[in-house]
Amino acid sequence: MKTDKLLAEILPILHSVKGNEKALQKILDFLLDEIIQTDDSEVKLPEKYNRVVKEIADNLNAGMVCFLNTETLETDELPQEFISEPFNYEMETGMSLEDFNPKYTSWEKYITIEPLPSNESFGIMEKFANQLDNSKIKTHLQAVLTNRKPFANFKRIIDNSDMLEEWYDFKDRHVRNYVKAIIASELHGEVIG
Repeated sequence: MKTDKLLAEILPILHSVKGNEKALQKILDFLLDEIIQTDDSEVKLPEKYNRVVKEIADNLNAGMVCFLNTETLETDELPQEFISEPFNYEMETGMSLEDFNPKYTSWEKYITIEPLPSNESFGIMEKFANQLDNSKIKTHLQAVLTNRKPFANFKRIIDNSDMLEEWYDFKDRHVRNYVKAIIASELHGEVIG
């Protein structure tokens, strides 16, 4: 269906419940939770995790897979390329697992935290562009996200704008929240989906 047709089906539904506060609140909650996904749903962890959350987020941004000892809060990391393609990584760099001297292999309990999947990274870029005030850069960013090579083109535009610091702060908040969600889920024995 085209967007105009979808909108034509949605608007009468909204109009039909315009006097029903509960129904309107339910629709608003759904839109905010499922469609807009506002950032005010920050995951809360005990304060003792603040240092490791920042450290892990920084390492994820550098392309590392991180390991968190749940008992001592000690961290360890390995390049994502090594984890996904150890043979190729070793052939290209000459480095094997022993060269990294991993600590996590001796830990009894640990959490593995991988960098954000590309679809989640893309979602962060979309959210950033959409939250900007209507401006030339907003329009430009939204356009590159619908074309070829969205990651490279988004980065090129941001790097050549006065929005670089704002972008890094925005992205960092989302990556930290991603890390917190994984830690919270693992600590509560929930399955990450």
